[in-house]
Amino acid sequence: MSFVEEFKKEYYQKLLTPHHNNPIRNRADSFLKVFELLEKKHEKGQSFFHIVETGTTRQDHGYLCFGDDGCGTYIFDKFVNFYDGKVLSVDIKQENCNFSNSITSDKTEVSCMDSVQFLWSLPETYKIDFLYLDSYDIEKNNPHPSQFHHVKELCAVMKNLKKDTIIVVDDHDAFFTNGEIGKGTYVKDFMNNIGATMLFEGYQIGWVLNE
Repeated sequence: MSFVEEFKKEYYQKLLTPHHNNPIRNRADSFLKVFELLEKKHEKGQSFFHIVETGTTRQDHGYLCFGDDGCGTYIFDKFVNFYDGKVLSVDIKQENCNFSNSITSDKTEVSCMDSVQFLWSLPETYKIDFLYLDSYDIEKNNPHPSQFHHVKELCAVMKNLKKDTIIVVDDHDAFFTNGEIGKGTYVKDFMNNIGATMLFEGYQIGWVLNE
């Protein structure tokens, strides 16, 4: 069994099943696309994967509520244990870090600090296969701080990106407005400027870098 097969069996439907009549936040199809691309690297001989995430798994809606919170750290940890690799996750709240550490293995390292500072501190030699940006909650009536923060994250981590790095921003369509006031709005503009290949645009938005 591949990890893609395990993802479809264990997590796909859970990600499409929110609690308490909440709207469906479709992370299932975008995560599936990411894991398909990473698995292709494995098929070509890559054995170790670097995943970096800003904004770690928390329990806003309860314990491992995939359909509401996404539980990205948990799923990414499963991926690097299925194959091999390292997940670096960062969150500014200690309670979130404590929870994320409690549900992941020693292949995941969760740091409590500002995400921009964290990304800037990564050594240039640390090249990322999958970058997941989800650190700053967005407000519908004041989206700019969240949107701008994710651009700052991108600036801080550019030295760690490479050809074929996958970049995903969560909550791009947080208010179901076709991404007009989502987290990824400013990042999308930047990616368009540099000619990155868009992989998907829905509740999440993602790209793969070219040259």
